[in-house]
Amino acid sequence: MDTELNESVYRSLDAAETAIKVSDFDLWYGDFRALKGINLEIPRNRATAFIGPSGCGKSTLLRTFNRMCDFVESVRTEGTIEFDGQDIFAMDANALRVYVGMVFQHPNPFPMSIRENILYGPKRMKHLSKAEGDEICERCLTRAALWDEVKDDLDKSGLGLSGGQQQRLCIARALATDPEILLMDEPTSALDPISTSMVEELMTELSEDHTVVVVTHNMQQAARVADKTVFFYLGELIEEAPTREFFANPREQRTQEYLSGRFS
Repeated sequence: MDTELNESVYRSLDAAETAIKVSDFDLWYGDFRALKGINLEIPRNRATAFIGPSGCGKSTLLRTFNRMCDFVESVRTEGTIEFDGQDIFAMDANALRVYVGMVFQHPNPFPMSIRENILYGPKRMKHLSKAEGDEICERCLTRAALWDEVKDDLDKSGLGLSGGQQQRLCIARALATDPEILLMDEPTSALDPISTSMVEELMTELSEDHTVVVVTHNMQQAARVADKTVFFYLGELIEEAPTREFFANPREQRTQEYLSGRFS
């Protein structure tokens, strides 16, 4: 398999603490069992990639990490998911989402100014002075590699930005509540190659001090940005390993077949 491995990004998982622990986890949509007996540990301050064919359960698990499943009436679950040792289903969902941010496949800036997009979450948490708001805007837009491009246009609508800029704005917005974990569901699938490269660099940088979990259909992207890669198929976790090991020496036959393009 011709997958480019970015040797510079890989860090040992041995010393990493666990940010999220999934134990014997099942999820149903009505009578359909979408996730089957998932056991997984997500390392803290590392990037973890979920790969697998469409409908394999990777996005379902990702969205469960910040209780997006709560919005689907037919969902029921068994097993546990722990964040910092706490069962996420015993936590207040809104409080959980402060610590576990989300970036979606398609950029979804709110129909308001760039500034108000960034401050939407922080203002819901507490009263902000202008100085505090300004500091949050500059810090988060800088982290999202967008500050220099928009610093003179903060009062203009976020909808007026290009697609790549909108996605970086959404990442900055997610960072504004200072989450410990950032979930990213196909964050570059709607972007051009240059914007994709910028977001990938951002994911690598953010994983230095955030736990990043990204769902991607792009195996080359997983190889470039992730410290750990996890393969799902038909609702099951088939294989997980440090990314270098995962792509160089997959153990399971279904993993080998997927990586070689025998199914997708």
